[in-house]
Amino acid sequence: MSNSLTKTKRRIASIQSTAKTTRAMGLIAMVKLRRHMDAFEKQNVYAEETRDLISHLFAYDKQTKSHYARPNKEAGKSLYLVETSNLGLCGSYNANVYKFVDRVTEPGDVIAPIGSKGIHHYALSDRNPLDNDLAELIASGTLEDLHRLAKILKDRFDAGEFRRICIVYTHYVNSMRSVPMVFQLLPVQLPLHEWQDEGQYPPEFDTTPRELIHHLLPGYLAAMLYERHMESQLSEQATRRNAMDAANDNADELLEKLNIEYNKARQGAITQEITEVVGGAAVDQ
Repeated sequence: MSNSLTKTKRRIASIQSTAKTTRAMGLIAMVKLRRHMDAFEKQNVYAEETRDLISHLFAYDKQTKSHYARPNKEAGKSLYLVETSNLGLCGSYNANVYKFVDRVTEPGDVIAPIGSKGIHHYALSDRNPLDNDLAELIASGTLEDLHRLAKILKDRFDAGEFRRICIVYTHYVNSMRSVPMVFQLLPVQLPLHEWQDEGQYPPEFDTTPRELIHHLLPGYLAAMLYERHMESQLSEQATRRNAMDAANDNADELLEKLNIEYNKARQGAITQEITEVVGGAAVDQ
């Protein structure tokens, strides 16, 4: 009985130690979640204005019809930037992304995994060719690197290398739910609408709308990349916090069961000792 009590006591101590770690990680994830939420909300305002500007320009490009609004039909493959995490302990965050990518991509499409978990996962898979050079630019998170990446994507699309260029990210629904989604960077897919508040006087351009599109497109791509990157990080922190909360709940439940088990075993040991003492006294008499 004493061996059983010792084992149970060790398990209780081990779970208590683990619970301290998960609670600390949960608090850290909460702080990061709030910080990423503030950054995402600020970036979202800029991204919305950028989308509106580009959609207006495409609406006024009626004569030339920029090729940035059409896929490269001659290209036989598409490029997918895939957002994953650098750290673990975030529940099913990465697994959901991998399953989603398998559904939306075709064999031959190129994948640029973002995050160490994605790089490791796709390095072991032979379903799609990889392009790790592009992922390093967005993984840094600096606007300078994102603008460099945007220019590279634009040039490679201009060269007809890819039919489409997309980014797979995790859309933040609420603190309890996030879902993988795909956003097409090129060709641009936005609702086209002209200015409605100008009345009968449409805007005048110093140059053609198409030239403005070519000039402003890298900034638009960088804004979209940064917005999706920030939203994926926000979803990751929310998923990690939920995973740590679930781990804490499981630890509390297991501790409660082990404490009951320990108390029963201890009470049984005490009862047995009393019985042995009483039995020994009776024999002596």
